[in-house]
Amino acid sequence: MKRDRLTTVTLVLGAVLGVGYIAAGITGWIADVADGDGSDLTFWVVFLCGGGALVLLGVFKITSPAWASIGLVAVGAIAGAVATFWTAATPILALALIVLTVIRARREGTPVSPGRAEQSEPPAPNA
Repeated sequence: MKRDRLTTVTLVLGAVLGVGYIAAGITGWIADVADGDGSDLTFWVVFLCGGGALVLLGVFKITSPAWASIGLVAVGAIAGAVATFWTAATPILALALIVLTVIRARREGTPVSPGRAEQSEPPAPNA
């Protein structure tokens, strides 16, 4: 099955961000536990690991309905970007992934928001 360039870029960027967030979350978790403090443990697990999991789910697993995919990707990408805002590149990549996901959903012709499904034309009256 051949994919178009938009789908390929979205899948690759989603995989990079999702796995990267999870890897950063696990690394931060280990570092936080190793120093004995444990104060930022929730931060690392929820924002990075949770955000990475949501991105991966939204990009690869839940593609229909489109609004669910977009919502999962947006929440996950923003959560990870908040935790890694200091990198400057990560928030930009997160925003790019959200935009690509919306464009991909619209291109595939699925309704973007719930309740906005396109209605078919009424049947022509018989004369």
